[in-house]
Amino acid sequence: MKYDVFYSPFQYFEENTVELEDKNSHSDFYYSQCPVWGHMFDRTFVGYSPADFKLRYFDNVIEYQINDEEIVEIDLDEVDEEYSDENILFHMNDMGEDFQVIQLVFISSFFWAPYEQEYLWFEFLDHPHTFATNNFVTVGGWFNLANHPRSTSLAIKYEADSDGIVIEKGDPLYRIRFYTENMDDKPNLVKKKASKNMSTAMDKRREVMSGDRKFMKEVLFDKNLRGQCPYH
Repeated sequence: MKYDVFYSPFQYFEENTVELEDKNSHSDFYYSQCPVWGHMFDRTFVGYSPADFKLRYFDNVIEYQINDEEIVEIDLDEVDEEYSDENILFHMNDMGEDFQVIQLVFISSFFWAPYEQEYLWFEFLDHPHTFATNNFVTVGGWFNLANHPRSTSLAIKYEADSDGIVIEKGDPLYRIRFYTENMDDKPNLVKKKASKNMSTAMDKRREVMSGDRKFMKEVLFDKNLRGQCPYH
């Protein structure tokens, strides 16, 4: 059977797409005939960049640009613990000498499942092209989306002494995979605008969870705790 999953991009709504990769692009490879690969492919989606993006680090300055907009310069000497704007976010603890981790907020989308879906695992993982093409790897993770509807961005890890990050609009950036109790089910990912009330409720819900890490872990991973969440 098919089940719906919804996502709502925060920026670049029309351009920000997450969709099942075209299976025909694999048709010339022998592995595409294998049911082991095909079964996984049917529940794996690819997120594409909604815009051009460049970022580089030099002389203790982070510099980035989206499309043809004005270049943004961030002096790290003026950042205490964390920097955030509408496009990127990073913690100074993650700005190491060898590798740095920065979250690309402008590709963020809010994901949720219908209330009747009680068990739906969401995995965020890398795309194999980003290291060779864009010079970064993705920081991944997974949780039960039915328990924890949430927004996700893209945390990129790259070499600090490199030439930086170059992303072109339409580049594949990450993959998303869904798991259900019956793994023969097939997900149907639908782009849909989330209401402001939903976003506000999720912000309050996250505040409650962040105050109790044990409760947070139970909500993220325990299917049976769903009814105890105060802001579902």
